[in-house]
Amino acid sequence: MELNNHTRQYWEEKDLLNLEQAETVEQMFAVGFRVLKRMPQPVGQVCGPISTGGRGSILENLIAFNETIVLLQSEGKHIFDQMPFEEPMQRVKNAFPPNVYATTLLTDFYLPLFESGFIKKLYFLPDWQSSTGARWEYEQAQRLGLEVEFLHS
Repeated sequence: MELNNHTRQYWEEKDLLNLEQAETVEQMFAVGFRVLKRMPQPVGQVCGPISTGGRGSILENLIAFNETIVLLQSEGKHIFDQMPFEEPMQRVKNAFPPNVYATTLLTDFYLPLFESGFIKKLYFLPDWQSSTGARWEYEQAQRLGLEVEFLHS
């Protein structure tokens, strides 16, 4: 997996190896949490459609996600880049019944990251409301008092 230069500085080889070998959502969380702890504050995260809603395909949604992450990073913002987790997430997904995986991903990966206190702001892509997961992330932002910014096309 290729990390962009802004993202790469917070990763260690051990993280890449652990993510490559991850078989559970909890193992992916452990890697994400280590990376997140190395990042300077305030840290933000991009939210929007990946597997539901958006541009109609996972690939197109991931392209939009990645472009937004790179743009925000180029503006000097510290963005937790969840793109390195997409390949292992797809691999782990096969061990779950379809509806169970989505819930587990939200509750066992994203929720503990949000509740850690390290993520301060969520940036929502323009079509975020078409995504079940992004709507859930918005609810969590409200509950946890995280700052929210709605991005425009």
